[in-house]
Amino acid sequence: CRTQAVAYQLRRVPRELRYLPVFIMALVVAAISLDIANERFWTSDFRVYHDAAEALLRGDQVYGVAFGEDTGFYKYSPAVALLFVPATLLPFQVAAVIHVLLIGAALVLSMAALERLVMRHVHLTYAPRIALRATLLLACILVLFARELHLGNINLWLVYGAVLATEALLDGRRRTAGVLFGILWSVKPYLLLMIIPLVMRKERGVLFTAAITMLVGLLLPALFLGPMDSLHLHEQWLQAMAAHSGYLRSPDTVQALLVRWVHPAFARVPFIAFVAMAAACLALLTWWGMRLNDGQNRTRQALEPWLGFAVVPNLVITDQEHFLFALPLIAFALSVFFIRSSVWAWPFVLAMVAYATRSSDLWGAALETTLAEAGLLGLGGLLLIGVVVRLYLHRSSAGKEPF
Repeated sequence: CRTQAVAYQLRRVPRELRYLPVFIMALVVAAISLDIANERFWTSDFRVYHDAAEALLRGDQVYGVAFGEDTGFYKYSPAVALLFVPATLLPFQVAAVIHVLLIGAALVLSMAALERLVMRHVHLTYAPRIALRATLLLACILVLFARELHLGNINLWLVYGAVLATEALLDGRRRTAGVLFGILWSVKPYLLLMIIPLVMRKERGVLFTAAITMLVGLLLPALFLGPMDSLHLHEQWLQAMAAHSGYLRSPDTVQALLVRWVHPAFARVPFIAFVAMAAACLALLTWWGMRLNDGQNRTRQALEPWLGFAVVPNLVITDQEHFLFALPLIAFALSVFFIRSSVWAWPFVLAMVAYATRSSDLWGAALETTLAEAGLLGLGGLLLIGVVVRLYLHRSSAGKEPF
C-alpha cells in the first residue's frame, strides 16, 4: 500500500518537475553504490530502528541498549518500533537499501507537494522557473540529504508529513490534518511546538483528531504486547528521551551559540527556558499575523507550523540532518524571491552559505571541524528563520501584491 501511495503521488508532480524523480533517485542509487563499494553502507540510524523492532519481537530490552554505534540508543515510541517490524522479515542489507530508496522518494514527494501548496495557497499561480527553483532547493539541502541517506533516518518522511498536514489544514480537511499532525507528534514529541499556532487559531477539530491519533499510538502496542508490557515500555521511552542529551552534544542549539558567542553563563540557563522563549515568540508572531488583514492569511497559516517545525534543531540536542526540517521554509523563500525582488534575498543567500556547506568535502576536515564547532549550521538555520519571519510580516496591498 505504501508503494502504491508513493506511485500515486509521483504522478501528481508538475510537468516541469518530471525530471526530479529520475534525478534524485539516480543520486540515491549513486550514494548507495558508493557506500557499498567503500564498505560504508552502515545506515546507522536505520540499524537502530531495525534492531529495536527485532528486540521488541524477541521480548528483549528495547531501551537503554546501544544498537550498532555507541550512541545508537532507541529513543522513539514503541509504536514506531512496531512500524519497522516488517523490515525485520528481510535481510538487513536488503531492508536498508529499500529504506534508503524510500528516503529519496520522500524528498521527491516533499518537493512536489511544496510546489503544489505554494501555488495553490500562497501565490495562486506557479512561481517562475519551477525547475530552476527545484534545483536550487536541492542544492541547499544536498549536504544534509547525503548525510540522511548515509545514516538512514526518517526526517524527510517527517518533512513530507508536515507539508501534507499543512496542505490538508489549508484545504479545510481538518480530520486529515489532525491525523497527520498526531502522527508527527507521536513520532517526535518535541515537534509539539507546532501546536501553538493551531491553538492560537482555535483549530479545535484538528487538535481533537490529533489527540485521538496520539492516543491510538500510545494504546496500539498494548494490542500486541499486553497492557503491562506496553506500559513498562512507555516508561522506558520517557526515560530514554530524558537521557538523550546526556550522550550527545550539538554546537548548533541556541544555548550552545549563546555560550560560545555571548557568555558562558548561558550554559546554566535551563533548557526549558529556551523552549518557552521559542514558544512565546511563535505565539506572538501568530497573534500579530492574525491581526493583519491583507489577504495573506493562508500564507501565514502555512508558515506558522513550519517555523515551529524548523526551529526544533536549534532547541534540542540532535543530529545535523534534522535541519532538513527547514526545507519548507527554503522552498517558500525561493518562490517569493523568484516572484519579486527583495533586499532580504541577500540575507537568505548568506543563510544558505552557512546552512548548506557543512561538509569536509567542501572545506577540508580541519576547517569543517572549526566551522562546525562555531555553530555555522545553527546560525544559518536561525538566519533563515529570521528572513522567513520578515517575509511573514510583509503586508500586501489588499492581497493584490504577490507575497
